[in-house]
Amino acid sequence: MTTKRPPTARDLAGITPFSMKNPYIMNFCRVLVEKKGEKHSPESLKKLLNDMYKLFENLLGQNMVKALPEDKREEYLRLCEDLNQLSYEKIAEIFDRHVPNYREVMKETMKQFADLFMRNRNFDPQEFEQRIKELKEDDD
Repeated sequence: MTTKRPPTARDLAGITPFSMKNPYIMNFCRVLVEKKGEKHSPESLKKLLNDMYKLFENLLGQNMVKALPEDKREEYLRLCEDLNQLSYEKIAEIFDRHVPNYREVMKETMKQFADLFMRNRNFDPQEFEQRIKELKEDDD
C-alpha cells in the first residue's frame, strides 16, 4: 500500500482545468495573437493560447505577491511551503485585504505581458519564462 503525499507546488504548477480559466484573460491572449498577425492551425492556436495563459497567470501571481506588504508577503510565502495550509479562502483573505490596488496590478501585468509577447518574433514559452525570471531578478 502506498501513502499519498500532499501535492507540491511543482505538482500543481501545470494544472489549470480549462473550465477554470478566466475568459477575459483568454480573450486578451487571443487578441494579442491576432494583433501580432500570427497564423496558426486550430490545434496550434489552442496550444499557444494555453501556454500564454499559464505564463500570464505566473506573471500575475508574481506581481500580486510583490504588491503585498512585506510582512504579508512573508506570511503568504510561508503558507506556500505547506500546501495543506493553503486554501482559496486563505489566499483570497490575504490578497483581498492587503492588495487594494489589484486592478492596477492586473493592468500593469497585462501591459508587461503584451510588451513581452509583441517583442518576441516567435512565441517560445521557454524564452518567455526566462524573460519573466530576468524581470523578477531586476525587481529583487
